[in-house]
Amino acid sequence: MKKPENFSQRRVFFRILVTLGLLALFVLGISSCDFPVIRDFLPDTNSTQIPPADAPTRTPTPTPTPDIPLVEAQQLILWVPPEFDPGVTTTAGNLLASRLNEFLTRRPETELQIRVKALSGEYGLLESLQLIDSAAPLLRPNLVALPRPLLEEAFQKGQVIGLDEYLDPGEKSDWYPYALDLARVDGQTAGIPFAGDLLVLASVNVAETTPPTTWNSFLSLQRPVAFPASDPKALVTLAWYQSLGGELRDEDGKPTLDGDLMLQVLNFYEQAQDANLMPYWLTQFETMDQAWDAYLDRQSTLSITWTSRLLTSESPNTILAAIPTKDDKAFTYADGWVWCVVPSDPETEQFALELAKFLTESDFLSIWGVEGGYIPVRPTSLESWSEVSYYAILEKLLPAAVVVPEGELDSALGPPIRDAVVEVLKDQVEPEDALETLLEEIKD
Repeated sequence: MKKPENFSQRRVFFRILVTLGLLALFVLGISSCDFPVIRDFLPDTNSTQIPPADAPTRTPTPTPTPDIPLVEAQQLILWVPPEFDPGVTTTAGNLLASRLNEFLTRRPETELQIRVKALSGEYGLLESLQLIDSAAPLLRPNLVALPRPLLEEAFQKGQVIGLDEYLDPGEKSDWYPYALDLARVDGQTAGIPFAGDLLVLASVNVAETTPPTTWNSFLSLQRPVAFPASDPKALVTLAWYQSLGGELRDEDGKPTLDGDLMLQVLNFYEQAQDANLMPYWLTQFETMDQAWDAYLDRQSTLSITWTSRLLTSESPNTILAAIPTKDDKAFTYADGWVWCVVPSDPETEQFALELAKFLTESDFLSIWGVEGGYIPVRPTSLESWSEVSYYAILEKLLPAAVVVPEGELDSALGPPIRDAVVEVLKDQVEPEDALETLLEEIKD
């Protein structure tokens, strides 16, 4: 079969495969409406008992005789953000719904309820967790999907449990290092990763032209690359700094920078500005969304962005490439999502973990990830991506990916690095002077 040449063809290719798989599931009688999906953005105030997947229509039944034991239903409540809503009419949503129903057919005594929760806002997911714990503990979820930043906060507040005692050490062998780090907080495993996101280069596909892989080849293009130069977290700059081997913490765990390596990055910015690769108007962009919009508007033919945005975009004639590094070293930042178990009794926690493991099996993630626009967290899941055009790039980047810096590093390093980059791109100071100011601010 001929490999898809662009993202639109890729989606058609995989939708054919997925459609065949879904038809097979429906033939077996697995529907996508055996559990309720409740979309609310406020704390829960009431709950409805939901019957197991194969339960018949409710009708009066005689009291069972003493020698026929009653099987008590096990209820599980899942909280997911809108992007993982199994009730939406997308291929990824249908796949998740079918997977959940398959779990119900294997555990017919289970009652499953899904609630779609906003991540932020007046009643964001973590705030709702805290409120419901005191106001309506019976409605507390058992399993939640959290992005890395919220995972760290939830674990430190005791809103999700550590899983080291539940997991077999051998289970960690089929995970990329970045995925294990996504789920690790304070040295403990706080969840099971299921969706990855990589920082990559999007490029307009030009005939007989390959995307740059080194800084020198990048500079020779002489065409703008869109990225958020005023990002307060300075993620792109930090990625290039760490690709050179730079450390972000000293021996005492305090934020630090290697001046020589950071100067190489700032000098690269100066050269890129002179070559019109990084014009001054990049300093107007603070977010990846702004940079991506500039790419879609064809203000640039290159953009540094997340795979989750690139793979779900309708942008035609766009290819995925690795971010160029000084010597073509494989390096990028990774982010992602994790299934987390909420504290309850040991039996329920174990049951919620069983569902989490079922939702993170390699075969399921390999197909669901393609349709959802998420990168594999397990090496065995990547095998089914071999027909996509960017397979070789993912094969190179995934083992080398590093989780994005967070917490203290955001506030200590991000703003002063951002200021130095803006000054260099605006041609206001020399890289050496910008570095001197930067290092002084970090010490303070």
